[in-house]
Amino acid sequence: MKYLSSVVACAAALLMIGCAGRIHETPPKKNIASTGHGASGKAVVSDDTWDDEADIEVSDPYEGFNRAIFSFNHALYTVLIKPVSKTYDFLVPELLRRGIHNAYENVRFPVRLVNHSLQGKFDRAARETGKFIVNSTLGVGGLMTASDKFPALAETPVSDTGQTFAKWGIPSGPYLVLPLLGPSGVRDGLGAAGDAALNPVSWVAFIFGGAVWTVAVSAPDSAHRWPGQMDQYDTLTKDSLDRYIAARTAYIQYRRGVMKR
Repeated sequence: MKYLSSVVACAAALLMIGCAGRIHETPPKKNIASTGHGASGKAVVSDDTWDDEADIEVSDPYEGFNRAIFSFNHALYTVLIKPVSKTYDFLVPELLRRGIHNAYENVRFPVRLVNHSLQGKFDRAARETGKFIVNSTLGVGGLMTASDKFPALAETPVSDTGQTFAKWGIPSGPYLVLPLLGPSGVRDGLGAAGDAALNPVSWVAFIFGGAVWTVAVSAPDSAHRWPGQMDQYDTLTKDSLDRYIAARTAYIQYRRGVMKR
């Protein structure tokens, strides 16, 4: 029983870490619910966000399973995560929340450094290193983004393991909806596991010998991100005829845009 509890706690910790790091930017909001079916039988979504890619085929052979998980996530977001995140937003001053978020982003430096390097983007890896040094020193341990004051370091594109796999030519695989993590794919799901392994926050479980430490350390960042993610989710899906398709389309568009950077 003790072993089973440890396994469950570890899984919850990894999910929390993955959830904290998945969304960095707002996905596109245009035409998110326009769908049809191509000659191949795959779902085709209209995408006017990028003119050179008018149609996007989505491989969704597990739609029944995905919809079940999507419904579970929707209920969990509505009943638990949204109230918790709104309470955190209300109780913790905005300046403190921003500082906490900046510190966690600074700690995630290995994720970006390793993936920029594996993609052969050594100029970006060098910029990430510069950002980390500046923010860790002038930014007081990453609480402030002092690197924004340096044009050469500002606005360095983020990078993750899913992008690296795409760069290596690994196909995205079938669309998946993961518990808590939400929209993904086989490639991005494995990428999220890689990001968690590279994230120093997840190392806490191994150093201190328990996932409870990992959950405790990662919880503030997750609580900070959730309100924005909930607002994003509501904006993308509230007026759609099918929330599932709206979320799926927005995710595919967003990840396609990320892969182009």
